[in-house]
Amino acid sequence: MGPKNLFILFLSCLSMAACVSQQKYNSLAQARDNLELKATEYSISLSQERTKAINLSKKNQELNRQAAQIKLDNQRMSRELDRLRTDESELVYQHVQLTSKYEDMQDYFEMVLNDCDKDKIEIARKGRRLQVKEDSLLKVLIDLRLLEESIRQREQTLVVLTQYDSTSINNIYDNITNDLGNLISNEFRVTKTPHGVQISIDETVVFTRGSLDITRDGQEVLQHLAIALNAQPNIEVLVIGHTDKVKIAKKTRYLSDNWDLSVLKASAISRALEEAKLDPTIITASGRAAYDPMVSNNTQAGRDKNRRIEINIYPKLANQARVHMNRSD
Repeated sequence: MGPKNLFILFLSCLSMAACVSQQKYNSLAQARDNLELKATEYSISLSQERTKAINLSKKNQELNRQAAQIKLDNQRMSRELDRLRTDESELVYQHVQLTSKYEDMQDYFEMVLNDCDKDKIEIARKGRRLQVKEDSLLKVLIDLRLLEESIRQREQTLVVLTQYDSTSINNIYDNITNDLGNLISNEFRVTKTPHGVQISIDETVVFTRGSLDITRDGQEVLQHLAIALNAQPNIEVLVIGHTDKVKIAKKTRYLSDNWDLSVLKASAISRALEEAKLDPTIITASGRAAYDPMVSNNTQAGRDKNRRIEINIYPKLANQARVHMNRSD
């Protein structure tokens, strides 16, 4: 091979070597650019994470501050609760002390009363009795106007019967005693009066104690009585409620005294007789309170006996009005 050819071959080798080096350079440059881009991205990401970390640190500091404040508040509330408990204990102790002092004062007061002069005590008692009488008198004066109106109305509708058919009264008495013979007892009394027939029933036979409710036995008694009365032609029935002299313990709008109570009891019996099919047009309900006692009200036995219902039956006479018939008749 000649020198010329060797030179050409040498040039060719150089050219090939130059081409290989340029490609590698470009590849390395591309890799470098990629690394720089990733480094930039990592730097940005790192900056963002640092910002987040700073924010979280601030939030953590705020939460720590709030937790510290809550702890302080809890401590303050705990101290306040302890103080309130101490105050409560002190108040309980004071209450016990005051109660003891009050009881001591009551004992002392009773001792002073016991040591007082008997005349002064009697004067005080008389003063209290006078006050009670004054209050009672005021109540009587208030009720008097109502009673006057009631009496006026009664006088317009009630006259004393001067004539009675003794044969009719005897027939009514005989028929009723025959029909009600099994019921007649110390608590259920049937008597003949100059004006008619009177049935006196103890309150305990017909009423539940302390109320206006009629007992089951009372309903049966009144049903038998209604049947017996329905068998009597041309009669009038006057139902009268009686009480003892004990005042009403619990007043209501419609129950203020024994006048109201006696009328309400008479009304309850009249209603029960009507429900048992007795003609309501022949029934009159009335009340005498404690003013027509059978015996003295000064004993419990007497008061029990005076609490009663009276059912008066008398012939219905032509041209005669109804009459109030009490125990004295």
